[in-house]
Amino acid sequence: QPAAFFVFIDIRFRKPTMTNPNANANANDPHRVRLIQVQSWHDVGKHLRRIVFHSPELADYPFPCNGAPFKLLLPREGQSAPVLPESFEKGRPRWANPADKPYSRTYTVRAFDRQACTFTVDFVLHGDNGPASAFAHHVQAGQAVGITAPRNTRDPMLLPAAEYLLVGDLTAVPAIQSMLADMAPDARGQVILLLPEAADLPADFACPPQVAHSVFTGGSEQYPAVIAAARQARPQSGNCYVWIAAEAGLTAPLRELARKEWQLPLGRCVAVPYWRMGEAEEAYHNKRHEFMDSDA
Repeated sequence: QPAAFFVFIDIRFRKPTMTNPNANANANDPHRVRLIQVQSWHDVGKHLRRIVFHSPELADYPFPCNGAPFKLLLPREGQSAPVLPESFEKGRPRWANPADKPYSRTYTVRAFDRQACTFTVDFVLHGDNGPASAFAHHVQAGQAVGITAPRNTRDPMLLPAAEYLLVGDLTAVPAIQSMLADMAPDARGQVILLLPEAADLPADFACPPQVAHSVFTGGSEQYPAVIAAARQARPQSGNCYVWIAAEAGLTAPLRELARKEWQLPLGRCVAVPYWRMGEAEEAYHNKRHEFMDSDA
């Protein structure tokens, strides 16, 4: 069984034009918070479950691209659906009763179909030791969750480049698959993955012909091997894009490699510590901000 995984991509709720996100007067605001329901699910890897949600509310969802981050809102114990915020102050949601505030976790959009009004998300399964994993593990058709609009509706996940290097653990696989699908057929580069087991590689994982991928299996004991492989995969062109997302203990040295050793400018390298071993999202939130803000 793999260690606990939690996804961390910080986003802000965008302030709606009306106070109540569910008010009829605000029904046309594309950035409103929505309730959506589970339609179906299937496993794409040993510890990766793909859940498809449906709702007519998705007809005007401001979808920018696959891989875009959003907030998933999960109900508290005893609730059949998450309680949505009743007001916003400076863009931040507020609940009349703080005890009603849902669990909030950040995920990436795996697929979106506006015509069918479906919204697909890949969940890492790690037992019942987290609200999102417990939800995915015991998922049932018709269950309701809340979603926010994506963090950024303009910037794509994949930036234009002649050469790519994508490095991540299992939590980053959905975003990496989304970027691979958006790559040009003649894209060049490498993908390096650290997975708990070889069976965790999704059956539909595919790269463009000139993009190679390598898989390491295990846990933190494999960090040195992943870092060494990344060093060997250094892009040969200045027109490159390096994207890193994994547990904090792996992300930090990889960012050091790209930003300090390779001297890549900030616009050519994105490094996101999606989670930190032994800490839930709430506990790690501020530390993650400190890490991101320290990238100079």
